[in-house]
Amino acid sequence: MGKRFWVIFLFLLPASALWGQEREDSLQQNRRIKEVLAEQCANPRVLARERFSRQDFFLHCPLPAGAWHASPNVFDPESGYPVYLPEGQDIVYYSAPDLSGSRSLFLSEEMADSLWRAPRHPAEALISRGNEIFPMLSPDGRTLYFASDGLPGLGGFDLFSSTWDDANAIWGEPVNMGIPYNSPADDFLLFDTEDGKFTILASNRDCGKDSVSVYVLEYEAFPLRTPIHDEEALAQLLALTPLESFSTAGRTSGNANTRLYMRKMAEVRSLRDSLYKREQDLDALRQRLALAGDSELSSLTNLIQNREGSLTPIRNRIASVNREIRQIENNFLRRGSSSGAAEGNAEEDLKAPSFQKQPMGGKLLQAVGKPDNNFYFEHSGWSSAAETAPLPEGIVYQIYLFTSARHSREDSFGGITPVYERLNSNLRYSYYAGLFPTYRLALQYLNVVRKLGFPDARIVAYSDGRSIPVNQARQEE
Repeated sequence: MGKRFWVIFLFLLPASALWGQEREDSLQQNRRIKEVLAEQCANPRVLARERFSRQDFFLHCPLPAGAWHASPNVFDPESGYPVYLPEGQDIVYYSAPDLSGSRSLFLSEEMADSLWRAPRHPAEALISRGNEIFPMLSPDGRTLYFASDGLPGLGGFDLFSSTWDDANAIWGEPVNMGIPYNSPADDFLLFDTEDGKFTILASNRDCGKDSVSVYVLEYEAFPLRTPIHDEEALAQLLALTPLESFSTAGRTSGNANTRLYMRKMAEVRSLRDSLYKREQDLDALRQRLALAGDSELSSLTNLIQNREGSLTPIRNRIASVNREIRQIENNFLRRGSSSGAAEGNAEEDLKAPSFQKQPMGGKLLQAVGKPDNNFYFEHSGWSSAAETAPLPEGIVYQIYLFTSARHSREDSFGGITPVYERLNSNLRYSYYAGLFPTYRLALQYLNVVRKLGFPDARIVAYSDGRSIPVNQARQEE
């Protein structure tokens, strides 16, 4: 009985240990990402905040009436997320399940006679093993904002931006929007208003899972980013608390210098509160140290030294902000108060948009062109031995799987057919899946391959059997 017990125990242990290790790895990754993002925190001025139901929060955002549409079945069979398509725009970006089951970004273009092109992924860089939702195009069409829970972030959905690359005619690598636009909660939606005055952010960081808060932030083209490592200061920043003197009714706080002065005063008050609390905690630790026995002396001494060291950055930041405040005050004294006209213009510029609910747009037409099905890729649950035959002539795309020092058997290929083997110059074997005549088709199956156990899968290209850069292949297609 004892032997059977230990055999069962040893059989079960690796699975639970593996799950625990994956969870710990994920937590460590989130902590590392937070440390990196904390080095460059923005500090946008929050003008307003309102809470809405998760079902229709997007309708309360200051966007053109009728710009949101129910997703047609031909785009999204689940109809889980709305499609943003304002009047006059003939390119639509939207979220829908890909062939792997994850929600990915797609785009489609309207052609003549209300026919839409077959949907395709915008770019390989925008595909993750998780979900991408709420794509929003900037007013100039050169930046794509979206939320993802599959790209590295702080937790839940994070907001990302991708910039259009003119040289390669493709969307670039996604960039995490950073703190405080992202938080450990779900951050769903971000866009800049067409008038260039505001940034709108939707997040559930201060509410339950069934609600979403919509924030109005003052737009900054190049926001100043500074490091913030104090946990309380970070929490204060992530709260995105609106200024008390500004409401959704459109009240303002004066001209730009006045607004900056108020912002700096609020920051220094927050820093002083944090410093005071930490000093109180230190006093309590010092009292414990005075009464501690030998067993606690070393640990308490180290703890006090670490806490004392954490006060220095806060004191330095308080001193820095106080210098900025004095500079603003000196500017006031030198120039005097602003003229009434200047005040009036500043106030006019700062009237926050309202949260008036907009109606949904009409039903989108569902006629879509047929995709090119001339390709060779199967996932049937079994694989044949890797092929070594030459590739066909012309432009061909494949999906890279992995590289090994030895020959790999067919049970290493996740049930994919065909798989090609190539011996590299360093005498290692690389394996590639499928034969795709277009980059678009290869993109459709990239996430399928990744979820079959090949997280590093990527697209490669060949011309007449010779390896070439993917961007060159796309241009020659």
